[in-house]
Amino acid sequence: MIRKTHFGIFFVLIAAPALAQTPHDITQVDRAPLGGTIATPLPEAQRKQLMKYEIPELAGSQQALGSQLIDGRLPLPLVDYIAWDADVQQRISIFEGGLTVVDVRGVAGPMRKRVILPQDALESYMRSLQPAAAVRESDLPRPRDKRRALLRVYSAAGDFSDRWFDPTAPLPRAFDNQISPLRDLLRAITEDRTVTNSIAGYVPKEGDELVGDDRKVYRVVRVMDKSIVELRCLNQPTTIYVAVKDLYNYFIGTTGAAQQ
Repeated sequence: MIRKTHFGIFFVLIAAPALAQTPHDITQVDRAPLGGTIATPLPEAQRKQLMKYEIPELAGSQQALGSQLIDGRLPLPLVDYIAWDADVQQRISIFEGGLTVVDVRGVAGPMRKRVILPQDALESYMRSLQPAAAVRESDLPRPRDKRRALLRVYSAAGDFSDRWFDPTAPLPRAFDNQISPLRDLLRAITEDRTVTNSIAGYVPKEGDELVGDDRKVYRVVRVMDKSIVELRCLNQPTTIYVAVKDLYNYFIGTTGAAQQ
């Protein structure tokens, strides 16, 4: 990325990983949550590692672009996991068809992401979680006022089983083994900046507005040779130049505005 202000021009180089993308316009880009963020910040060593390797929990996953209706209806829920710890809330929900939605709220700002899991991964998660719903709640550590978790697993008939517990306390080994893959998936989605970011694969057009990871709004001024985008910040006198293939590293969504 090249950043230009009235003080000068700054160059920032980032090695971007290869990413299977579905080309799409601004109408398929998610609206950015107010004050939102792309992903959980990582230590430098882990950030460099993610540039070289895929996150294994998301192997074979697809972007969840646009409507995810199934035969004109909302997909049925399969599992919800919600954990509260003081002022931080983490939620992951899996629906039929593999649609997986993560909602994180905390001091770093809200994060909302969607992804479609491959069928074999979906079946694996559900096989792991069905026995967890049979564990007696009395065998789990009791939740505390500001520290609690809920696991809700739905049956084919639409009924569900709830289990409340303290997510930081030692759990029975069988229960911990059963929900660990779900917790790992939640972590993987919060750390990912590619398949869970609807900016990946976005084809920019003049007039589109994007929300940056710095929480500022930028408007696409022009696209040069279909490879470099000039964007102007609407919050301050700043112009930046970003490679089209790297936009997902810097932007989290759209304001909903586009050139008509």
